[in-house]
Amino acid sequence: MIHRLSPPSQPVVLITGAGDGIGRALARICRTRGARVVGVGRRARELVPPGLCDDYCRVDLAQPFAAAIIADALRQRGIERLDLLIHCAGIGAYGAVDDQSSAEIEALLNVNLRAPITLTYALLPLLAAARGRVVMIGSVVAALPAPNYAVYGATKAALEGFVRSLRAELRGVVEVQVVHPGATRTSMHATSGVPLDRIEWQRFPSPEKTAAGIVDAIDRGASVATVGATNRLLRFAGRYAGRVADIVAARSIVPPSRVALNHHSPVSGATRHCVVTGGAHGIGQAVVEQYARAGWSITIIDRDATQAARLCRALCNSGVVATFIEADLAQPLCIDRVVHQLAALPPASVVVHSAGINAVGAFAAIPLDVQQAVLDVNLRAPLLLTAGLLRNELLAPHAALVFIASLSVYTGYPGAAVYAATKEGLAAYARSLRVALASRSIHVATVYPGPTRTAHARRYSPDNRREQRRMPPERVAQSILAAVEQRRAEVIPGMSNRLIAAASRVAPALATYAMRKAIIEQLPQPETWFGPDGEAQR
Repeated sequence: MIHRLSPPSQPVVLITGAGDGIGRALARICRTRGARVVGVGRRARELVPPGLCDDYCRVDLAQPFAAAIIADALRQRGIERLDLLIHCAGIGAYGAVDDQSSAEIEALLNVNLRAPITLTYALLPLLAAARGRVVMIGSVVAALPAPNYAVYGATKAALEGFVRSLRAELRGVVEVQVVHPGATRTSMHATSGVPLDRIEWQRFPSPEKTAAGIVDAIDRGASVATVGATNRLLRFAGRYAGRVADIVAARSIVPPSRVALNHHSPVSGATRHCVVTGGAHGIGQAVVEQYARAGWSITIIDRDATQAARLCRALCNSGVVATFIEADLAQPLCIDRVVHQLAALPPASVVVHSAGINAVGAFAAIPLDVQQAVLDVNLRAPLLLTAGLLRNELLAPHAALVFIASLSVYTGYPGAAVYAATKEGLAAYARSLRVALASRSIHVATVYPGPTRTAHARRYSPDNRREQRRMPPERVAQSILAAVEQRRAEVIPGMSNRLIAAASRVAPALATYAMRKAIIEQLPQPETWFGPDGEAQR
């Protein structure tokens, strides 16, 4: 519950994870500066140090109703504006990618990514009323391969992708920022399962020192900031010396609790099996048809049973062994069922994670359940499915895992901030997985398609007048086949897309500005979103 009122002129700061670690240190600093601090945490109120927060709300951010509880608590206490929202709550999980359970993956996604998105959504009217600021506490791991923290690293990279696009969208209404600290001497390391002596935990900076660096970064206002010179060097190396960073990260890999795959020679052509999610339409269908022409057996995973069955019949009539699994990957219980059905089929030689959906428009105007479905299909599903394949040993020797990301990883995607977050997180997960699985000869490829001539693109684009200029999905599929055959780690199909990606790395702000002009300014302007005095008009 929330306690105590404060004068209306006093700035209001809400901090998640305020009961411990960096969040607690941030609360102390903000109170010292004269702010009214609303703390959010899992600890009981009596376990929070007296005087740490003016108000305290006990809630588990892993629960789907957490944002609603916090918003209602603020309303009960008469808080009508919010100057600063700091998303500091976070959990970690350490270990081999094979050993992470579905429950651990769900918890990481819910606390580290879903909660910041949903709470930002719920509190935007209060932030707009104050012309306030949202700060996501990321991690330097977001820019590095993290084979022992693959899902954690994916969630932090996704936060950065979300911030980059949302900041461009909310310009002039609410400031949005991500701050990346490095390893800090908090209890999160022990609770995540990492042996403290292995990482020399006692050498990490204190939460107070890290919090002071975060506050300094907030004061400076850069859209992306990294705390500490060493961490800035690590981030630079991760972004611009990727191969070196991958080699260094490979030295710290935690072996799985059991060897999931034996190392035989590649399977014969007669038993090659390709699994494609979203295989009934668009890029996924093009991939299915390419592999079918090459003589592979095919399994399509798609929610469109009618189209999937039609495609399978056509493939079978041409002599291809093809089957489909009907599955809505946005549904929580679906992945386990898919894994169970795949276990009855030959081991997968190639798995292409092609299923994806989008939601384009003003962040606050798109229903939250729609945006959560984007998160579930684009990120949660491939993470859970990959973990299930590894855990149940359903990959053939020398298998390939292909993740379809997006050119938005380079350019940003104002007007589709959650989509951008999922693709950034997926690319980071693939990179960590690539390092983790290389010693077992499992290839991991990430593909970054740009605008593609599909019904999906047509549905979400604000301007389809130049649709014929978009790349045919068959060309993207050809790039995917080539990447698997040549064991390439990353592919950007098309010369123009590669030039855009290169330019975006050099001038990311300019790239995001161009995307804003191309998307946000082509959409209906959000007069019905925020009123002239900052009040939400839904």
